[in-house]
Amino acid sequence: MPDPLRRHPDVSPLYADLAGLPSALITVAPTTRCSTTRSSSRPLARAGNQARLSVWPGGVHGFNAFPIPIAERSNAEIAAFLANA
Repeated sequence: MPDPLRRHPDVSPLYADLAGLPSALITVAPTTRCSTTRSSSRPLARAGNQARLSVWPGGVHGFNAFPIPIAERSNAEIAAFLANA
């Protein structure tokens, strides 16, 4: 992909105008692959949006799809966030 296209807001949200977006709850497990997801809350907040990062130690990618206690707690947090949105 040519370099100018990589900076297009439709390709990378790093270059998009993020102002006025709805509130966001970003839920991640503390793995090395979640660094991009973790960092996405900062630009949202800098643009004036409500953005909350929720890190779940002990979780793995997709942990909240499994019938385990940590997933139940995470999913309860997500449900409460959606109920208040």
